Amino acid sequence: MTEKEIRDNLAHNIKMFRAVRHISQAELAETADISVPFLSQIECANKFPSPAILAKLSDALDVSVSDLFRGKENVRSANFDFTIDAIKAILDGQVKSFETFCRDYFDRG
Repeated sequence: MTEKEIRDNLAHNIKMFRAVRHISQAELAETADISVPFLSQIECANKFPSPAILAKLSDALDVSVSDLFRGKENVRSANFDFTIDAIKAILDGQVKSFETFCRDYFDRG
């Protein structure tokens, strides 16, 4: 694996884990105690963080440091269950919101 591929995997995985957890760059940067511009540079594969920063990012994203470097296909399979659970939770929340709306709407009439 080339250095570029390592940086690209890291950048992709941080963005993907952030998106799955609905964490903004600002929130992740604050939790990991780094600046937003530095996180942006990492996510663009322009900068490479120190081991200490990698540890902070993995803690903030609740993944292992090795998960941050996995190939795209391995990250997808490793987090499949988490993703399915997240989708179910989102859909469940939407169904409950729709039920509440319907009850409120039809109870008024």
